[in-house]
Amino acid sequence: MIISARPYPSIKTLFSSPGYFDFRRYEFHSLGREALLHCMIKLGLQIGDKIIIPAYICESSIRPLRSYGFNLIFIDINNDLSIPIDKLKILISDKKIKALLLVHYFGLILELDEVVALCDEFSVKVVEDASHGLMSQLLRNKKNIMGDAEVFSMRKNLPILDGGAFRINRIYKDEVKISNNKYVSIILEIKYLILRFFEKILVISGINIYGQLINNTKIKLRNNKNDEIYNHSIEPYRPSWQLRKYLGDKKYIKDSQIKIIQNFRILSYELKIIGFRLFIDSLEDNIVPQVCIIYDDKGGLVKHLRSKGIGAWRWPDVEILEEVKRNPSQYPNTVFFDKNLALIPIHQSIGMKEINHIVKVLTRWQL
Repeated sequence: MIISARPYPSIKTLFSSPGYFDFRRYEFHSLGREALLHCMIKLGLQIGDKIIIPAYICESSIRPLRSYGFNLIFIDINNDLSIPIDKLKILISDKKIKALLLVHYFGLILELDEVVALCDEFSVKVVEDASHGLMSQLLRNKKNIMGDAEVFSMRKNLPILDGGAFRINRIYKDEVKISNNKYVSIILEIKYLILRFFEKILVISGINIYGQLINNTKIKLRNNKNDEIYNHSIEPYRPSWQLRKYLGDKKYIKDSQIKIIQNFRILSYELKIIGFRLFIDSLEDNIVPQVCIIYDDKGGLVKHLRSKGIGAWRWPDVEILEEVKRNPSQYPNTVFFDKNLALIPIHQSIGMKEINHIVKVLTRWQL
C-alpha cells in the first residue's frame, strides 16, 4: 500500500458551488514564501532591516527575504518549539531589528503573550508563520491572534497548486484589492490536477512514489530552483479557482479538520502502545495538527517508511539552513529536531485502512 504525503483533490468540492469566504483582508500570492516577503514589505520593512528568524526553518521559505536584501538573524528554538525569551531579549535590543518571525510548527499554536509584549516594547513587528497550520488557524478566535500579521502556505493543507497568503491584523486594515492581472494560469491548474490524477493511478497500481529513484529526481528538481529570482512587486495574486472552491466549501474544511484530528488520535494511541515516543500525544482545543510526530530513536526510520511507500518525511531535511550546517553547535535543538523527528502523514485523504497499514509497518520496525 502506498500512502501519499499530501491530500488528493476533492472532485466533489471542485464541482460544487463555492460558499462565502472572507477574502477581503487576505493578500494572495503564488507561494507562501512570496507572501512572507510581501508581508514584510507591507509592514514597512526596508532593505537592510534585520529580521529575527527561528533557525528551525526550511531554506526555500526565507530565500526571497535574502534576495530582497533583508538581514536575517537566526535564533535556535527551545525543545518545545518556542522562542527562547532570554536570547530574544539580547537580540531585540538592536535598533535595526524590525521584525520577528514566529513559526507555528506542524499546525501547533505557540503561546505568544510574552513574546509579543517584548516585541511591542521595542516596536518590533511580529509575523506569525502559519504555513503548516491553515486548519488550526481557521479555528482560532481572532481575539487570540496577537501578531501584526499571519502568513499562510495553504497548499500544505489543501490539494492545490498555489495558496500563498498573508493577513495584516494590527495595521493596514483596509480591504485588499485582489489583482486581476497576476494569477496562476488555468493551464497550470489543469496540469496540476492531471499530475495528481496520474499520481493516484501509480498509488493504486502499487508503484512506490517515494522510492529512491523518484525521490532523487525530486531533490534534483528542488535544487534547480535555488537560484530562482523572485518578483519583488507587491501586487497581489488572484487566488486560483481551485483555492476559491476549497476555501468556500465549509463542509469540506470542517470534515477535513475532524478527519485529521481523528487520524492523529487513533495513530498516536496505537503508536504509544507499540512503544514509540511521541513529540505530542494530546491536542488542545481547536488544534488541527499537520502530522503525527514521533522520535526516531534508532535512526533511519523515515527512509524505511518511504521504502515501504509511506510518505513520511523529515523537516527541513535537505533544506536545512546553511548557517545551521556551518555552526551546528549554535543551534543544537534545530539539529536534533531535523535528525530525530519523523513526520507521519495524517491528512484528510487518509482512512482507517491507511492508518492500520502505518501501524503494521511501524510495529515491524520496533521488532
